[in-house]
Amino acid sequence: YDIRLYPVKDFGPIIHEFDPWFNYRAAQYLADNGLTRFFQWYDYMSWYPLGRPVGTTIYPGMQMTSVAIWHVLKGISPQTYKIPKYVLRWLGLPKDTKEIAGFKLPEWLQKLEVPFGGKRTFEPMSVNDVCVYTSAWFGSVATVFLALLAAEVSGSWNAGVIGGAMFSIMPAHIMRSVAGEYDNECVAVAAICSTFFFYLRSLRSPGSWPWGVLAGLSYAYMVAAWGGFIFVLNLIGIHAAFMVVIGRYSSSLYKAYTLFFTIGTFGAVQVPVVGWNPFKSMEQLGPLVVFLVYQLLELCDSLRRRAEKKKKPMTTTEFVTLRVKVFAACLVLLAGLVVLLWPTGYFGPISSRIRGLFVKHTKTGNPLVDSVAEHQPASDRAFFHYMHNACYLAFPGFVVCFFHRTPGAWFMILYALVAYHFSTKMSRLIIICGPIVSVLGGVVLGTVVDWAMEAVFGLLGETKEKKPEAPKRSGGMGSIKRGVGRIVGPVLVAEEWRDLQKFRRTAPGMVLQLAVALGIAGLGFDQARPLVTEYVQHCDRNARGLSNPQIVFMHRMQNGQNAIIDDYLKAYEWLRDNTPEDARVMAWWDYGYQITGVGNRTTIADGNTWNHEHIATLGRCLTAPEQRAWNAIRHLADYVLVWAGGHGDDLAKSPHMARIGNSVFPDICGDDDPTCSKFGFYQGGEPTPMMAKSLLYKLHSHNIKPDVKANPKWFTEAHTSKHGLVRIFKVQNVSIESKEWVADPKNRICDKPGSWYCVGQYPPALQPLIAKRKNFAQLEDFNRKGAEKSAYTKYIEKNQGQGV
Repeated sequence: YDIRLYPVKDFGPIIHEFDPWFNYRAAQYLADNGLTRFFQWYDYMSWYPLGRPVGTTIYPGMQMTSVAIWHVLKGISPQTYKIPKYVLRWLGLPKDTKEIAGFKLPEWLQKLEVPFGGKRTFEPMSVNDVCVYTSAWFGSVATVFLALLAAEVSGSWNAGVIGGAMFSIMPAHIMRSVAGEYDNECVAVAAICSTFFFYLRSLRSPGSWPWGVLAGLSYAYMVAAWGGFIFVLNLIGIHAAFMVVIGRYSSSLYKAYTLFFTIGTFGAVQVPVVGWNPFKSMEQLGPLVVFLVYQLLELCDSLRRRAEKKKKPMTTTEFVTLRVKVFAACLVLLAGLVVLLWPTGYFGPISSRIRGLFVKHTKTGNPLVDSVAEHQPASDRAFFHYMHNACYLAFPGFVVCFFHRTPGAWFMILYALVAYHFSTKMSRLIIICGPIVSVLGGVVLGTVVDWAMEAVFGLLGETKEKKPEAPKRSGGMGSIKRGVGRIVGPVLVAEEWRDLQKFRRTAPGMVLQLAVALGIAGLGFDQARPLVTEYVQHCDRNARGLSNPQIVFMHRMQNGQNAIIDDYLKAYEWLRDNTPEDARVMAWWDYGYQITGVGNRTTIADGNTWNHEHIATLGRCLTAPEQRAWNAIRHLADYVLVWAGGHGDDLAKSPHMARIGNSVFPDICGDDDPTCSKFGFYQGGEPTPMMAKSLLYKLHSHNIKPDVKANPKWFTEAHTSKHGLVRIFKVQNVSIESKEWVADPKNRICDKPGSWYCVGQYPPALQPLIAKRKNFAQLEDFNRKGAEKSAYTKYIEKNQGQGV
């Protein structure tokens, strides 16, 4: 837990990066207005002038969790206690400082009011502080469930402890669970681990299926927390289907999966952003099909059990015939239903992000998605960076799972294959590799420890308890597998191996095993100690590196001293303190969350990517020549904010701005230049003519580069941060008419009279520009008729051999 608090110790309780600021703002709105108004919140401070329905377009689980914790802590009255120095040292806390922890000290600690103690005040926490600490709290919760998952899979608490220890400090987990990293994944990883644990716990024995209830509830929370629930749903669906294929289907498995799917799906459809997608989305139909297959399998089994009760048992041939008839009839009905619904557009398309996980190339054909670094493939170096020496244990653990052959072991094998494949396609998904690598590492090391301890306990006369076995079934894959096993088994498993297993159970065998185990333990300890030390040091370094909030960060100055650079934070605070409350700020979409979250000002776009055409319009404004840009911006914004001074500033991102704009406004770069190579810099750093004329270049380099100035008739410098990382310009001669037109509720389009869902419109003066836009058709839009693909999309298709 302490490793997750580095950012709080260095920078204080501050929200990190971009998306977490939106999440915090949503949590604050929920705390201030309640759940009903939250789900009816149409935010006109973002995506100006259109606005955005926030409560129905986000996964609100994290915000609901944080606000629930905040409400609980509100009931605690502030209390101050004296605490002994040795207790402070044990807790790792400094003395004589105010520590906000949000919980009441136990009575035994309250009585320790001795003169040599430090003073602590425990009081309720603000929404900001709860949001900051939520990621660290749930990082610890995820570690606990990971340990339980590893123990469940292997049947070894040693594996659980080792796996949990690795996972607790692994950078793949830390990167989303340091304090302040208030992003959906910070609670979602805990939900992933808990869902998998409860699901596998429900499969432990024939009587364990009621645990499926908790698996369904945990999955429902996962759905509310993160869009990555699709991974959880499909992995469990794949596992359930795989269990049928290998002949491990049973009534207890049916009950467990049915409970999980029914309860989980019922909870999922309650989340507004998900709705009825579990029955419509191509990404979620697979587990639904598995659910239907399970119902048919159980129907056939119930008919067989009924026949047995009537003392007219079915023969294997009759049972197989029954299954063929039932499945054939249902297949015909299902095919007819698909034929009827497909032309209506009932089935939703696969999103560009999901599609990118299944294609060979690294581009999706959507320049907006392709511009995000997290959507690029992960390299071998990235795997080692985020999981370090634990990577080397993954493959041995993977092999050991084949020897366990339990439902949990098969699940981990499937998890490893799926996680590795998808994370190589998208670096962001390395986060789902953290749990499986930790489990596999725990399994292989736990197996070695268990093998050594087995000899000790065997000599003491203790024996393992035999797990209850499910009754053998006939007429399915299990029968086929047993038949093949009787033929192939004697060939694959030599008689000598069987004799060796018998020898292990004798006293001499156990003594020999103990001697070998002690040798392995001694050698392993000597060899493993430096590797463990290296792993811990690597994790600690990365935790400190991941602790920079980015909105402020630590920088080593020329004099060798570290300094906190807070240009971004101070610039947004300047907006809050020095601009009118109704000021509108244009900036590239990355910064929108921080502008509204810190600056409390209206922004043109933010980190959400729901409206490609609107972001393309923003890209056109920033990459256009100065006067042409002003002609549009004066109807949309009062200020323009740009990142400058290096550190991944707007010039570094400018090619993406041009490509995204060109995908909707082909006149920016032209169809003959789909990657907008003409908008950039020559090899020596000289800007191309198109770049030199652009508004972005002039604002970025205003009075910095020779002969580069913004025209004061259109834009005047209002603020430049201390180190020049942020520059803010005031738009001249803003169209008051357009501003008032957009602000008038009469000009919004509501879905029905008196509704809260009212979409803003572009002002009339911008309609000629908006009319030039082309609807963007990305590669997966097979339900969209008549939409023309952009030059960039065609370029990607051509390069990847998908078309011309």
